[in-house]
Formats: sequence, structure tokens, C-alpha cells
Amino acid sequence: MIRPIAVHFAISFLCVLLTTGCERPTSEDTTPPPSQPSAQTHIATPESEAHNADTDSPFAAHFPPAPELPPRPDTLRIAVISDINRNYGSIGYSSTVRAAVSDIVRRQFDFVLSPGDLVAGQRHGLNYDLMWKAFHYEVGDVFFDNHMEFIMAPGNHDASAFPQHAEERRAYQLAFKDRKPKAPLLEGSHFPFYYAVSLKDVLIVALDITRPLSDDDPQLDWLETLLLTHQNVRTTLVLGHLPLTPVNLKQFWATAGSTRLIALLRSRPNTIYISGHHHVFYPGHLGELRTLACPALGNNPRTIPGIPPYHGYVQITIPPHSPPQITALVAPDFTRTVDITQLPKNILQLEREDIGMAEYLIELLDASVEK
Repeated sequence: MIRPIAVHFAISFLCVLLTTGCERPTSEDTTPPPSQPSAQTHIATPESEAHNADTDSPFAAHFPPAPELPPRPDTLRIAVISDINRNYGSIGYSSTVRAAVSDIVRRQFDFVLSPGDLVAGQRHGLNYDLMWKAFHYEVGDVFFDNHMEFIMAPGNHDASAFPQHAEERRAYQLAFKDRKPKAPLLEGSHFPFYYAVSLKDVLIVALDITRPLSDDDPQLDWLETLLLTHQNVRTTLVLGHLPLTPVNLKQFWATAGSTRLIALLRSRPNTIYISGHHHVFYPGHLGELRTLACPALGNNPRTIPGIPPYHGYVQITIPPHSPPQITALVAPDFTRTVDITQLPKNILQLEREDIGMAEYLIELLDASVEK
């Protein structure tokens, strides 16, 4: 007799609770504070490297060499950086973040995306003006000066939507007042919170998901209209800070929380939902919807079964006649990648992208060739 799906999920969920010790967060923060937080602003210092990249080390077993792909005029190459912040109030960035910015410039990516947490906010009394100036100087303006468009979604440490963080949301809005994308904002955009642009035949949507969404959130009405009116694109990339479903199970409750959002994205062919916050890399899929959970580039990389903690950023390559390819590049020098076959085959209902996706990817390939 086949066990009902609801009972099966309930049993799986109970097992997760017993094995991970997850706790529901408070209504204010979706990220627990450090054990000894300091409300005083401090200057960041370089981090010690977590791993030895020697070819005979366990590091090499988990992170094989990444191929160096030269830029091609017919292929889009996109960098994704996430959770680059350090401890509360930090001004400036770690050596890992600076090295990643340099590597992105060296590789000549077409543009750069982020699902949020660019500064170390979400606490009263911090110097947001200096934090954002440091971000522009060390990160954002570096991309701008090298002719790379930078598209970001707000994170809970940038612009938490909880009412007690209204001051920080104003600082976030002010930080990007004169730094809008060069590409025209699409109709109905509310930059810098939720908005959309079209770049090189790719629709890029940034959503304001720093806390769980309700199904009647106005930005979902906007998103539904946007997806209906912009269908003739190669790929759709949607940025939201919280993942659609749990990736790091110790943060089980910190998800987007909207079944309507999932339904809207699943109805859209060739779409990838890109999230941060859980600080682990996991390329997966919910049915035909691809999902990308990004590793932390800044503070507090977290573990996932099969892979030790590490800092990194993600490369998305979009060839002209095949589905996008996703690779995580690992610090300190970003010459190694994550072996996704060592990641869990599934995390609850989320399946790893190389499992159960073959037929769907073949259909996408056939459809793109026919065009």
C-alpha cells in the first residue's frame, strides 16, 4: 500500500527536526546574531583561509579544478555574489570578498547579480552611511568602472522589511538613489526593492523577500503581469534573498513562504530562482523550476552534508542553444569548483539539479534549436 504524501512528508519533517535541531526564529530576525555581537562599528580585517588548496588535501577531493572558460561573444557569463557582509556594523570587506571582486573583473563577466546581504546591518545604532560607502568603493563601483551591470535584491542585513528596521530600508534606498542600472527599468518597478530589467535577452527580476511573503503581496501581482508581458527571452533569472524551500535545514523556517510565488515561477519555462541567506551552495529544482542557493562569500559559511564549509561565488553560463550551466567557484583563488555529485540528492522536496532533470533539459535544448 502506498503511503499518502502528507504522511510521508510529516515523517520526513519529523526526522529533519530530530537530526538538525532546527529552531523557529524570532519575528524580527531570520538570521541568528553572533554569540558575542557588538553594536560598535569596527573596521574589517582579512580573514584567515579556511582550507589548504594543495592537490593532495581533502580540500581537493571536494573541490576539483574549475575549467577556465574564455569569453565567447555568443555565450553569456554571469557572476552571482551573495551574503558578502561580515559581523554587525563592519565597515569594509574581507580579503576573500576583495579577491572575488578582482576575479570577477579578470574573467570579464557580462554582468553581476546578488540576492542580498551586501552590508552588515539589521541592528540599531550602526553607521549605515559608512557601510554603504565602503560597499560602493570596494565592490559596486568596481563593477561599474569595469562596465559590468550590477543587479541586486535586498537582504535582511541590507533592508529588512520588518517595521523596526525602517531606518535601514531608507539607508538602502538612499545608497542606490544615484546608482540605478544602465538598462531601463521595466514597467511597475519599485527600485531598489523590487524591479526588473532586460539584459542581453535575459529577463532579470529582483524581489523584496527579506521576510516570508504572503500570497496577496502586491509585488506578486506585479510579477505575474511582468512574466506574461515579457515571454520572448532566452532565460529568466529571479533574485530573492530567502529560498523557496529550506536548503540549510537549521534555518528551516527562513523561506519565502509563498505558494503563489512558487506557482508563478513554476509556470514560467527556463527560469532560475536565485537565493542567499542559507549560506550554502545547492543547485536544485522543484519540478521544472530550477533553483540556485548561493554560498556565502563573506561571513559565516555553513555546512551541507557531503561538503565542508567554504566561501565562494557562482558562475552562470548561458550558451545560445542550450540551458544555463551553474558552477560554484571556491575561495581562496577561485580556480576550483564544487563537485555537485557529493551534495545530497535531495533536501526535502528539492532535488539536486542533475537528478530528474535530464528529460526536461533535453526538451529545452530541442526547443531552443528549433528557434
